[in-house]
Amino acid sequence: MTRVQRLLDGCADPLDRALGLRFIQEVRTGAVTDQTYADYLLIEEGFVDTATRLHGLAVWDAPDRDALERNARAVHALTTEQTDYFRAARAAWPVRADLGAGALAQADRLSEYSLEAARTGGYAAVTTILFAAETLYLTWCTRAHEGGAVRSGPIAEWVALHARDPFREGVAALAAQVDRLTEPDPVLAGWFTGMLEAEIAFHDALYA
Repeated sequence: MTRVQRLLDGCADPLDRALGLRFIQEVRTGAVTDQTYADYLLIEEGFVDTATRLHGLAVWDAPDRDALERNARAVHALTTEQTDYFRAARAAWPVRADLGAGALAQADRLSEYSLEAARTGGYAAVTTILFAAETLYLTWCTRAHEGGAVRSGPIAEWVALHARDPFREGVAALAAQVDRLTEPDPVLAGWFTGMLEAEIAFHDALYA
């Protein structure tokens, strides 16, 4: 059994809870409202900035050329394809975001947790928490894309973006990097679970 398999098996409960989030289910069934998705665009665009910084740190600390190139490609995708998506989606969306200060603070926990983990755990922490976040998104978006009733337009575009290559290839590359980490399994599980708990708080902030 690989380290990734052990990690996924050991963290199955928080991953299942994250996959059952109200927002994820509403996107899958097409029930998500215009206001909820407008609010999501706001907080998710903010976290994309954080993810860019995380991948940038991973470029700096990359242990080999493959890891350097993988994280550099991720930075490029986040600052081009995803930036373009948010610009177009916000322009096309019929309502503006309207989240209160408490909800915004709750959503910010995801960036706060990610950056603190990166500062204390370096490359290994960045790789593990990004693998947690991207595993969550690949799983729920693939399910929604292949068997859901996702609303057409920007929502369907966002789901498809996380259900196909190059995102799928990126998650596989992260998994390969996690397999090569030397930190003890419990340390990796702590980062992975911590990231999923932060993701849960982030998405629940939409309904706070």
